[in-house]
Amino acid sequence: MTPEFVAFDAIWARVVDAVASAGAIPERAEPVYLVRNLHGQVRVAVSEEVEADASSREALDRLATHLRSVLGAHGAADGGVLFVTPSLLGNTRETAREVRRGVYLVERLVTGGDWWRVGKPHAATGARRYTLFSVKGGVGRSTTAAVLAWHLASSGQRVLVVDLDLESPGLSSAMLEAAASPSFGVTDWFVEDLVGQGEYVIGEMTAAPAWARDLEGDVRVVPAHGRDPGEYLAKLGRVYMSTGDTWSARLECLLSRLEVSYRPTAIIMESRSGLHDIAAATVTDLDAHVLLFATDSDSTWTDYDVLFRHWERYGLATEIRERLSIVSALTPERDAVRYLQGFRERSWDLFRSVYDEVPPAGDAGDAYSFDLHDDEAPHHPVPIFWNRGLAAGASLRDLPSEEAAVAPTYASFLMRFDTVIGGGGVGR
Repeated sequence: MTPEFVAFDAIWARVVDAVASAGAIPERAEPVYLVRNLHGQVRVAVSEEVEADASSREALDRLATHLRSVLGAHGAADGGVLFVTPSLLGNTRETAREVRRGVYLVERLVTGGDWWRVGKPHAATGARRYTLFSVKGGVGRSTTAAVLAWHLASSGQRVLVVDLDLESPGLSSAMLEAAASPSFGVTDWFVEDLVGQGEYVIGEMTAAPAWARDLEGDVRVVPAHGRDPGEYLAKLGRVYMSTGDTWSARLECLLSRLEVSYRPTAIIMESRSGLHDIAAATVTDLDAHVLLFATDSDSTWTDYDVLFRHWERYGLATEIRERLSIVSALTPERDAVRYLQGFRERSWDLFRSVYDEVPPAGDAGDAYSFDLHDDEAPHHPVPIFWNRGLAAGASLRDLPSEEAAVAPTYASFLMRFDTVIGGGGVGR
């Protein structure tokens, strides 16, 4: 008999119903993990310490049988309960969410795991961190990273700019002359760290753009690769190797070492675009304020909606929402007021999934919620205007010569950054 078709998106709803109707599970069997494996099939997993308890086994077998009957091909056809070591169960907790006391839903993933956690405040030098992220490419993140670094250094800050778009590096080459690039870059540190040689390259990973010499502060760029890329693809293929720590933990280690070595007051990270694990590390795991670059297009809002719904569904909204600001990238020069009004309305619709609900006509009190027109709200667009000169490929190696184009393009962005984002005024 052909099993009932059950779509992937229907799995968890059926699992929750199955748990509710499966009967009591002895407390001594808890915690119980319902693990959706790499094939999308759900198994019951508990500690091996439970295996000898007959009544617990009976209740767990009953649950496993019921799950197989309601999940179709997404039920685990090859058996019942998995009894595993407590340490192995502990490794699942980052993606776990409780559906009733002692029962958790867990994802086992090839990629995407970093979207399930939000990093805690870092304890290196206390430098403010900023991630420039977008779900689509070509929205001006590299130019913004350079302009923001220039702006902060002009007021005396020590700024570290890190190119983490490793699959499509370009920020560092746009800011540095080839001959002035450092000997090593991000990929070099990751592959040398695999064999315990990370410290050998830390001191040769930064270089200053020529225009930084005349500033009150300082700018240092950490490129994706060194002056000679060498076997870049071979290195790139090893960057994400596990050493027992997650890639996010290794990246945190690199940033912390750079902070100790360079003592910046601000770190600007250009993230890889898209919903990839590597982007997740810079968005959720590094205690950075995240500038979400967007254009007012259906595809952009749809992609961001996927991410925001995930944060809401897995209870991460309260941890991530105060770190977010949205940027209206490539804001058109003509009819900008009307464009930004429409952008703000769609952004508000997006952010409402992570805001607290406030009763109609009620007092928001301490709730994390904002009016549509609140110009300090995370959903309020920080505009960067499209400029013909910058769009034509103005060089980031000589920003002062581009000041006539930079000033009107970034005036609103930099004002908002200084008063709300960089000043820590986002959130309530």
